[in-house]
Amino acid sequence: MRSGREGILNAAMEVFARKGYAGSSIREICQAAGVTKPVLYYYFRSKEHLYQELMIDCFSYSLKRILQASKSAGNLRARLVRIVHEDLQAVRKAPIRAQFVLQMIFSPEEQRPYFDFVRESERERDVIAEVLQEGIEGGQIRGNAKELATCLMGMDLMTILEHLCTGRSTLTLKRAERNVDLLLNGCLVG
Repeated sequence: MRSGREGILNAAMEVFARKGYAGSSIREICQAAGVTKPVLYYYFRSKEHLYQELMIDCFSYSLKRILQASKSAGNLRARLVRIVHEDLQAVRKAPIRAQFVLQMIFSPEEQRPYFDFVRESERERDVIAEVLQEGIEGGQIRGNAKELATCLMGMDLMTILEHLCTGRSTLTLKRAERNVDLLLNGCLVG
């Protein structure tokens, strides 16, 4: 039995991750949370409100972790590795959160309420781009900070998808270091 707002959110995340928004019902969420409909409606006005709160919580959690990691001490590489590793560890510790977000992002728009995934992802990208911009201004790297941040986020997403889809242990510090090194060193010969 899960009670209260957090219990309902966690149960809803699991149900939405497994069945999608359109395939999930309030009844199923209540059953998974071990609460009655009146209890759920005490905390959330509707299924859509519950979904919106989950999305806000997930993206806020991710942004907070990235912000904290971006403020860590160290050189450019160390800070970027910390950001990537924090992201990978968040998925390792709570894979259902990643599955939920990916399920919602990739489900057809007509099968879920609107949520501005692009804007939320851009907020995360901007934090990473700030760290990269410092490296550019310090003469350590060259390029467009936002484009470089997008590349790093893309590598991380593929690392996460590989883990979620295959079960391979890709969410490691070594993988974070390899992704960052590939970005910073590029793939030029000689």
